[in-house]
Amino acid sequence: MSQPLRNRLVVTSGATREWIDPVRFISNPSTGAMGWAIATAGLRRFEEVVYIPGHCSPGFGNLDGALNHPVTSTEEMLEAVLRSTIEGSVLVMAAAPADYTPVHTTEHKIKKDPIRNLVIELRPTPDILMAVAERGIPDCTRVGFAAETDNLIANAAAKLQKKDLDYICANRVFRETQGFAVDSGTLIVLDRNGNQTTLGPESKIALGEELIGFLVRSLSPTPSRIPAAPL
Repeated sequence: MSQPLRNRLVVTSGATREWIDPVRFISNPSTGAMGWAIATAGLRRFEEVVYIPGHCSPGFGNLDGALNHPVTSTEEMLEAVLRSTIEGSVLVMAAAPADYTPVHTTEHKIKKDPIRNLVIELRPTPDILMAVAERGIPDCTRVGFAAETDNLIANAAAKLQKKDLDYICANRVFRETQGFAVDSGTLIVLDRNGNQTTLGPESKIALGEELIGFLVRSLSPTPSRIPAAPL
């Protein structure tokens, strides 16, 4: 077993749900596979792994060997992240939290009206990564994800700067054909200095191993003593 890099790895995973009424919600197709793969790879490299899943496909909603804190909404995910991210930790925000939530929810199912349209007013959900940055947690490494349909690198670089991240993993998504709900992919990791490292294309399990290995080599003061994890 290799020497642990830091005391704690915090990984978010899957999609959040913002409820409109008891049977309808706003969400996205994220399965949680990428976050689960990253957290799994981190078990061998960190003294402690905290896994914070939203809604995930079967098999990705829990991780044996980790501290599991399942959540439903973006607000709940924010609270779990702020409780779990401590000094010296590494936060990998691999989840796909909903960006908007209904201003008003109803206690009863909204009935279909064939005559009039349904108008739902939405407000932004909390920005989890920016909230963590504002806390000023000492020696905390923040890794974001940018799932984009176009202008991949430019949008990812802008997000890295705006949210004051150390790294951002850019990946292209489109419905069920890229990024979401597929077993493989490619990550382009950008850092504060504008450097780019491409991981993949390969399975998400292998991408998780590669990303953790990349972070180990990048963050360790003596990277030669911590070999990359085998794929």
